Amino acid sequence: NVNLLILFFILCSFAVFISPAFLDFDNIQNIIRTVMVLGIIAFGMTMVMILGEIDLSVVSIAAFSCAFGGLFVDTNSSFIVIILTLLAGTFCGFLNGIGVTIIKVPSLIMTLGTMAIIRNVGYIMTKGQAAYPTKLDIYMASAKGYIGIFPIPVIIFITLSIVCAILIRYSTVGKSFYVVGSNPVASILSGISNNSSKIIAFTVCGLCCSIAGLIQSARLGQIDPHMGIGWELTVIAIAVLGGASLYGGKGSIEGTIIATLIIGVINNLLNLLGMSNHSQEVVIAIIIISMVLIHNFRKKQSS
Repeated sequence: NVNLLILFFILCSFAVFISPAFLDFDNIQNIIRTVMVLGIIAFGMTMVMILGEIDLSVVSIAAFSCAFGGLFVDTNSSFIVIILTLLAGTFCGFLNGIGVTIIKVPSLIMTLGTMAIIRNVGYIMTKGQAAYPTKLDIYMASAKGYIGIFPIPVIIFITLSIVCAILIRYSTVGKSFYVVGSNPVASILSGISNNSSKIIAFTVCGLCCSIAGLIQSARLGQIDPHMGIGWELTVIAIAVLGGASLYGGKGSIEGTIIATLIIGVINNLLNLLGMSNHSQEVVIAIIIISMVLIHNFRKKQSS
């Protein structure tokens, strides 16, 4: 994490040198509001990856859960829409966990399938049309409201990061994630239920996705079933850069938070330089490949 912090400050210094506009309050606020959504999804991804699994359906879950909640916008009840959104995301995550553990479908295949299924079910439900929650005050406050001088989405991000960090660092369930991810056979011999750990991780991941989707849709003022297409790569990059291993057994929420800020600064810097979204995706892909190569190199050195 210390190395990540150093990298973050180096990137910020470079960004200021390249473009003084980087320090503009509006620009910094835009970075924070954008990366928070990706960071919240990455919290869930980090937990899943610690277990040696992966979830490619995270962004589809975010879009679907919001689309499902959006079907009830006409009730004019923020409570109903928010609860149904969170329940939909949590249920999708639970289904992923069941598919991986009970049905024994590899997580890469399971979540690749649910990514397509969930996304397209969302299109079918909404007929591809967006819903507009602008009359739902509490719903909209999740992205645009303040408590004192603190933006509510920042409070949600910080609170969720603390809860997730406590879960994986101090709880019995969270500690089991590392054991299962490092050595599944040894974890079974130790009396740890691999299936239970994975179901919990995927379920929490689904909940994180729905929260992120809720904030993003409130930020834009519309619940769009097309939300976040292509974000999967960035979320994986954040988790990997933050220290989560594709092979399991490693990762932390603290690292994910710093990596979220780093990715946000990189994307913003590329925008300030006038580079296209395609260039940004190339950079993100290079980061993922580089981190995997570094992990493999360290693994060979240690062995």
